Amino acid sequence: MTLYLKYRPQSFADVVGQDHIVTVLEQAVKMSQISHAYLLCGTRGTGKTSVARIIAKTILTQNIEDPVVHENILKAIEEENLVDFIEIDAASHTGVDDIRDIIEKTTFSPIVAKNKVYIIDEVHMLSKSAFNALLKTLEEPPSYVYFILATTELHKVPDTIQSRCQRFLFRRVRDEDIVRRLQYIVDHERITVERDALRAIARAATGSFRDAISLLDQ
Repeated sequence: MTLYLKYRPQSFADVVGQDHIVTVLEQAVKMSQISHAYLLCGTRGTGKTSVARIIAKTILTQNIEDPVVHENILKAIEEENLVDFIEIDAASHTGVDDIRDIIEKTTFSPIVAKNKVYIIDEVHMLSKSAFNALLKTLEEPPSYVYFILATTELHKVPDTIQSRCQRFLFRRVRDEDIVRRLQYIVDHERITVERDALRAIARAATGSFRDAISLLDQ
């Protein structure tokens, strides 16, 4: 397993450099005001997909009182075999038929959890007809259905879609935050690395956690 996957944030507390987003989301969870549609936007490697998965875990474990079931759901999400959790890459599922298939499945109630979550990464890659099909569901989603959309190119997402979502803009991560995370990783991996080397990696990553950890892995 790559270091990036091994040290991917598993909770809001693990997310670094996006405090403005984490604070709002934690408050929404606390007050039971989770939106049925989120749009996460920003440059690559800033944590959009990780945060999307954390939101999904929060939604899918809502109102699950049995600790065994709760843990099984979390495990199934990590192993990507939970039937109530669907994650697709719009870059390879651009057509209207792909979205219609998703929409048809939203009519079926959750099987394991009490909700269903759909993550659509690189959502800007959808075709115009696919966006139109998605819009209808975003306007009136079933009570148990939640969508989390992620994109690196917000300007390509239609305004009609954006207006139906709660939007979060991810910032480029500061070098000092990247260095701190890299130090955490090397400490846990028991690797000796000079601090100047970590700073050099952070500068080269230009605000991307993913790129920084990939460079460290190399």
